[in-house]
Amino acid sequence: MALRPSLARLTLNSGTGAKPNYPGHIPLSFAQNAVLALGSALVGGATSRGDMVATLSETTASTFLPSLHEKMTLHPEGRQIMRDRPTISSDDLVGLKALKRGTLGREYVEWLERGDVTPDTRADVQYIDSPTLAYTMLRYRQTHDLYHTLFSLPPTLPHELSLKVLEYANMRLPVAALSSLFGPLRLKRRETWVRDWVPWALKNGEHGRSLVGVYWEKRWDQGIGELRRELGVSRNEGDGVEQRWGGYRAFREMERDLRRKGEWVDEPEEW
Repeated sequence: MALRPSLARLTLNSGTGAKPNYPGHIPLSFAQNAVLALGSALVGGATSRGDMVATLSETTASTFLPSLHEKMTLHPEGRQIMRDRPTISSDDLVGLKALKRGTLGREYVEWLERGDVTPDTRADVQYIDSPTLAYTMLRYRQTHDLYHTLFSLPPTLPHELSLKVLEYANMRLPVAALSSLFGPLRLKRRETWVRDWVPWALKNGEHGRSLVGVYWEKRWDQGIGELRRELGVSRNEGDGVEQRWGGYRAFREMERDLRRKGEWVDEPEEW
């Protein structure tokens, strides 16, 4: 996605003289970073434009990425990710459609197709100076849709905002906090959403394992329910939540139907 012309000129014509630290890197001075952060916060908060949200996440990276990276590398799985530096693209998903329903890989592909999205649409990292932290940010972006899959959340505004609250609790992302504060202003059922989704998101984000530190590509054939148990998270089982949120209900009913037909892998959780 392209930046607004005014913001793009600020960065591309910066003239800092600094050499890029990795392909696509755009070095910024402190002042330029501050102006770009402010501009992207104002535009992103008002419009939820994807490019502005991505820019904000990078220009505020120094406030959270070091601690997120440290938390990620506390677990052996996270350390292996940083050694391997895997990326997710459509080319990596070939064959996942052949997996059984209920496995992470199959449900991820089904989620992407249902939402008419691909992992190739995630913006490249540009403004983070450290190559290591730039990869940490890229990893978060490329695995975001897997969090949707993990929690059976459709790509709709209420559920996207629910996931942002969870991400803030799990990773302390400033951009997630911004989305959590201003995004709900656009909801028609704001009070219902707060009651149904915010407590669940805070609990799972706070007490579950760091999601960015999961080596998802090594778990494609794992039962998604088993994976939730391992990570210490659960879907929203609040009273009446399914009845009040049709998109979420559709995902759960689809799973129940496949279970009745014997087409869903067994998982050690209530359904």
